[in-house]
Amino acid sequence: MGVRENLVPPAGLPRAYALVSLIFGVGIGTFSTGSAVFFTRVVGLAPHEIGIGLSAAAGAVLVCSVPLSALADRWGPRTAWLVGVAGSAAGFLLWPFARGFVSFLAMIVFFELVNGIGQAGRNVYLIEAVEPETRVRTQAFARSWLNVGWSVGAGLAALALAIDTHAAYLALPLANAVVLLVNLLLILRLPAGPAGRARQQRPAGQRHVFTDRPFLAVTVLCAVLLAYGTIELEVAPPWLLTHTDAPKWWIGVLTLVNTLMATTLQVAMTRGAHTVDGAARALRLGGLAAALGCPVFYLAGATSGVTTMLVFVVATVLFTLSEMWQSAGSWTLAAELPPAERRGEYFGAFRMGNSAIQMVAPASLIALAVTTGGWGWLLIGGLFLAAAAVTVPLVGWAARHRAALPAEPTPVLT
Repeated sequence: MGVRENLVPPAGLPRAYALVSLIFGVGIGTFSTGSAVFFTRVVGLAPHEIGIGLSAAAGAVLVCSVPLSALADRWGPRTAWLVGVAGSAAGFLLWPFARGFVSFLAMIVFFELVNGIGQAGRNVYLIEAVEPETRVRTQAFARSWLNVGWSVGAGLAALALAIDTHAAYLALPLANAVVLLVNLLLILRLPAGPAGRARQQRPAGQRHVFTDRPFLAVTVLCAVLLAYGTIELEVAPPWLLTHTDAPKWWIGVLTLVNTLMATTLQVAMTRGAHTVDGAARALRLGGLAAALGCPVFYLAGATSGVTTMLVFVVATVLFTLSEMWQSAGSWTLAAELPPAERRGEYFGAFRMGNSAIQMVAPASLIALAVTTGGWGWLLIGGLFLAAAAVTVPLVGWAARHRAALPAEPTPVLT
């Protein structure tokens, strides 16, 4: 398979879906890169207030993720997607008027809730729109193009930060609002989703996912493996700064290595992951790669000079491989393990697990890896190794449980 086939999706829905992701990435990359400065300079927050607000928003996700994501089952996925994008656009238009902690808290919780609806709609839409054989590749193209868009947005945010005026900071959320409105128009041009009777007849408030123990076990497994992101973004940088002699600017090089790999190799790394068995193997490889990467990070504390810098590159490559394998595997499992009429609800449980690990992992993993002087890296590696060891049995259990349920027709858009 040539390079172009791994970078440019096929014409039709896969390319249109990737374009939506690209444009979304530009907007979210613009605001996210400059958000800390916007919150302090425009909204008037202290750093600890930002942290409290983000934690509260994560708590809201834990409580509300499943019922809000289930709206994709009741309304239809494209409608839920549109509601989420429209709500986010409205919120970004309001950001310039936010002042103080109370308005920030209300806004950040609102964003997490509407994003939950939109993300569930987007994911269920793709599951129903694309055949299983090409679904995971379509998601991989979307992730790659999202990374490209994010990089462009980060560059635009850097320009606003360089200008360093109040007007430039106000432009950050307004630019994202405009991008989201463009996204809204592109989503409206996509084929409409099927309107099944199951969506209309399901009793409100019924939450089947919490009784599905095999699926919940897989959700916990995927959440643990998702800790690769915490390692890359929040643990490796302070380890580099406090326990090695690598220069500070090397963090930027490592970020570039990760971005280039994730952009150019994500599609190729999905090969074979479109089946449940293939997804389990991909998750296991992701866990093994992260388990190998942890002692490599530890080794960086015992080397010096160029050797340390190269050791960090090796560890970053291993964790980026973990990221791509984990993504490919979890995409397929999130599509194949839930009952067809409850995909939004089950996606909410997946998102709830991800939110939980993002709340717990930063402080605990930094404490293990950095404050111990480094030996905690070995414990973290053992956690990833244990997750890899139980992956195939847990996924097999969930697959057998799913096969025992009554078969549901899977609608495909044309």
